[in-house]
Amino acid sequence: MVRDFLAGTGISEEQIDRVAFLIGHHHTFTGIDGIDYQILVEADYIANATENGYSKENVSNFMAKIMKTQSGKRLLTTVFGL
Repeated sequence: MVRDFLAGTGISEEQIDRVAFLIGHHHTFTGIDGIDYQILVEADYIANATENGYSKENVSNFMAKIMKTQSGKRLLTTVFGL
C-alpha cells in the first residue's frame, strides 16, 4: 500500500523501501538499524503507552531496555512521572 501511495512522488526506490520497512516493523524492537527506526519505535511506544495506560513498570522496562534517544527518555520520564 505504501508503495502505491508514494508512487510518482519523486521519492527514490531506496527511500520507498525504507518507509515500507519501517511501517512493517514499527512494533519490532529487535534489529533496530537506524536512528529513523529508533525514533519511530520510541514515538510509537510513547503514544501506545499513553493511550492504553501502560503500567509504570512496563514503561520503565521499555526505557531501560529499548530507548536510546535522550529526547525519548526525557519525554517518557515527563509524561509518566518517572
